[in-house]
Amino acid sequence: MKYDVIIIGAGAAGFGCALTLGSANNKFEWAKDRKYLILDDNKSDLNVGKYFNVAGIESGINGVDLLEKMKIQLKNYPSVELKNSKVIKIEKDGELFKVISENETYVAQIVVLATGLHKFEIECEDVKILDNIFVPKPNNIYLEHKDNIIAPNLYVAGLASGVPTMFSCASGDGVKVACDIFKKYAGKIAVVHDIKS
Repeated sequence: MKYDVIIIGAGAAGFGCALTLGSANNKFEWAKDRKYLILDDNKSDLNVGKYFNVAGIESGINGVDLLEKMKIQLKNYPSVELKNSKVIKIEKDGELFKVISENETYVAQIVVLATGLHKFEIECEDVKILDNIFVPKPNNIYLEHKDNIIAPNLYVAGLASGVPTMFSCASGDGVKVACDIFKKYAGKIAVVHDIKS
């Protein structure tokens, strides 16, 4: 199956990116009929977190409950699929990427890596893993990039990009990457807002 964007990782950044991409589909001509996929191995730190300082989110919510709320929210956007699958390799195939998981291969024009800061075990030629000096705990990583771009059409978002280890920072970085993708599609700066009808 071919997608416009495949997001690897369904944590704060992955959902921020996917929800933003999906929310544009009925609002702009350049976004119509686009298809997005999130691939996730269910290893997000959200599974063990508890959140007290996320704007607009119930204080003290368990990460598992927050993940469930985001999955329900994602259902508002039929252009976005979420699949439980562990990605093992990403390879260039001309202008496209082949994203190879344990059980299936997917194709996309754009790939977003939202894989977190603990490790990166996906075989991918363009990715350079660095020690994460932006967090207070040792033994974490981030992926080398310039303005979230690792290579043409290969992005990194969230904690894997070196943003502070806060839900809001990671989510916002995913949204920023979605807006960068919109700019590619629209040929100009483009954002999607919820507005009063």
